[in-house]
Amino acid sequence: MKKIGIMPNLSKDLEGIQTKLVIEKIRDKGFEPFVMPEIYEIIGTGHVAGSSDFFRQCDVLFVLGGDGTLLNAARQACSYGVPILGINIGRLGFLTEIEISEIDEALDLLVAKEYYVEKRMMLKASIVKENNAPIELTALNEIAIAKASFARIIHLRVFINDEFVNCYPADGILVSSPTGSTAYSLSAGGPIISPNMKCLLLTPICPHALNARPIVTHQNDLIRILIDDKTHDVFLTIDGQKGVPVKKGDIIHVGKADVETQLIRFGKRSFFNVLREKLTERPMDINGLEGGGS
Repeated sequence: MKKIGIMPNLSKDLEGIQTKLVIEKIRDKGFEPFVMPEIYEIIGTGHVAGSSDFFRQCDVLFVLGGDGTLLNAARQACSYGVPILGINIGRLGFLTEIEISEIDEALDLLVAKEYYVEKRMMLKASIVKENNAPIELTALNEIAIAKASFARIIHLRVFINDEFVNCYPADGILVSSPTGSTAYSLSAGGPIISPNMKCLLLTPICPHALNARPIVTHQNDLIRILIDDKTHDVFLTIDGQKGVPVKKGDIIHVGKADVETQLIRFGKRSFFNVLREKLTERPMDINGLEGGGS
């Protein structure tokens, strides 16, 4: 491991001060730091690698930001098999492994090879529109099919392996990975699933039905979702970050992806330690609102 790619969220590190510090420490340990051209233009340091070559050149990827930054990086890096070290400079940092203050210790552990790589299952979605090529998308947390803010309730027909499950009158529906079970699905009343499990989680969003409950199904099952309404205010979103409009007549397939997210772990905290620290015991901010990851 010699080449380390740096993907910072510069909206959280406005002048790149923390990013530059990390790059300096990486060099001090004998590693080569790589950045994309648009990052170099702002911070002016690091080896430059074009977007098409960046992930191919990296042995490991340092992601500086919060959970949203890591989710974005995971979707880009998964096809290249590049392991990610999440460095929290956001608020929640549920998926990240270390705080920015722990970078020296983390680099020492990398040099000593005292780490392991945790593989996280990802999701794939295929949107089949009439007379168009399918739109293929990948997500780490969840695929959400939901109405727009001011749209009426929508009706979604769900099939698993071509067997009809239910028609849900709801604000929408989520298909989540085990990693995503602690994200949007948790807020929608879904269960917490250990991230080392391999399964799919189907969670209705604000269903107007007494019998609408989350469903956990096999990782190899294929979920098909149809929209029964003619409204045009329905979107499919991945990890809450990228959206595609969908409508009646579109066929949405969701299942396990062929790629995985690889996360560098140092073994200091278990999943349940993080769950307790980040989601149970986290303090309220000065406005009385809980902090969220991004």
